[in-house]
Amino acid sequence: MALETAHTTDIRFEGFTPGTEIWGVTQANFLVRPSGAHGKETAVQLNDPAARMLAEATGNVDSAEFRERAAQAAGEAILTDVAARGASPESIIVASNGYFADFPDLLERVKAALA
Repeated sequence: MALETAHTTDIRFEGFTPGTEIWGVTQANFLVRPSGAHGKETAVQLNDPAARMLAEATGNVDSAEFRERAAQAAGEAILTDVAARGASPESIIVASNGYFADFPDLLERVKAALA
């Protein structure tokens, strides 16, 4: 699935990295390609406390399947925001409770995607 932003940045979900639960995260991988530029691989890691918070806030069961959906939704929201600001994404972004406290509008977008 590719998302288009106002700055014509293609954000393409590439899948999950298996085994990241040993680090306490679920990792969603993306390719971010601004128009006319080379693509950049970006990993969005949704940590376990944020995944639990999202499950509770959206009335979902905190399962491996939910964590994958949540990591993808978080990555799409975060990377769309980064692209809209004209910024380049970091190679690894950790979506945590602290991150969402700093960006409450992103938290609301992720919760809406998961409801």
